[in-house]
Amino acid sequence: MKSVFTFFALLLVLNSFSQTTNEPAIDRHNSEPVVVQPTVVEVSDFDEDLILPYAFIDKTPSFVNCKYTTETENKACFHEKLQEHIKKHLKYPKAAKQNKVEAKAIVQFEISKEGNITNLKTKIKATNQDFYTLFEEEAIRIISKLPKFIPGEQKGKIVAVRYASIITFSLTDK
Repeated sequence: MKSVFTFFALLLVLNSFSQTTNEPAIDRHNSEPVVVQPTVVEVSDFDEDLILPYAFIDKTPSFVNCKYTTETENKACFHEKLQEHIKKHLKYPKAAKQNKVEAKAIVQFEISKEGNITNLKTKIKATNQDFYTLFEEEAIRIISKLPKFIPGEQKGKIVAVRYASIITFSLTDK
């Protein structure tokens, strides 16, 4: 009885996959290609209270000593100075070091219209979750020590900018 039931169940499944439709076939060889025209959207006004992402801003925030003529040079200087700051101020949590725990801290913060760090958030990935708090506290301490920035600009207006970075806590030099 089981084998008869299995046979009919299998037949039903196979039949459902083999059904054909009555839709006409599309001749893709003789059809005209579809051309998509890009649409350019001009943004004349924007809400100045928006917090814009670093990657999409006209003039990114910069360290005071990063005064370059091009945006590409300014971004390179920003990243270089940020990494120097992290290396200079990073203090590996002792308990984590003793227990050979490594981590990555994803830090997200905003650079306000005044050039200050605000709305700092962290997410920690560590080899031992018992040490998350130590890494989080250290990441917050490092970013909080950043100097005041020259704020970012969009369409000639000073705006707040959101930025994210990764701080790697590694016991080996990689």
